[in-house]
Amino acid sequence: MRREQQEFGVRKLNMKTLYLFLFCVLLGGCHTMHFTNGPQMEETVVREKWHHLALNGLIEISPPFDVEYSCAQQQWDTITMEKTFLNVLAGLSTEYVSIYSPWSMVYECRDPID
Repeated sequence: MRREQQEFGVRKLNMKTLYLFLFCVLLGGCHTMHFTNGPQMEETVVREKWHHLALNGLIEISPPFDVEYSCAQQQWDTITMEKTFLNVLAGLSTEYVSIYSPWSMVYECRDPID
């Protein structure tokens, strides 16, 4: 071993191992659900918020999302639920249980088409 490696007691990581670890961290757990209400319109109002869950998603910390209340006198056009890299960073997790698990929610409201 080199002298500087012996001084700190640290083994040099293999670059392949480091890249594999970074790949797993960046892509692990990111996913999207997309809901559409009828034909999509181009003129919509886009809003975003986080939805908070706990204990592997078994307990909702946020109240259930009421799309009719959130869009007021409009109809909802699309709802997209995402678990992004920032959500994964914000979540507190142990090896087997996700203690806190936020989701990003983007919803679009439009004028009624009826």
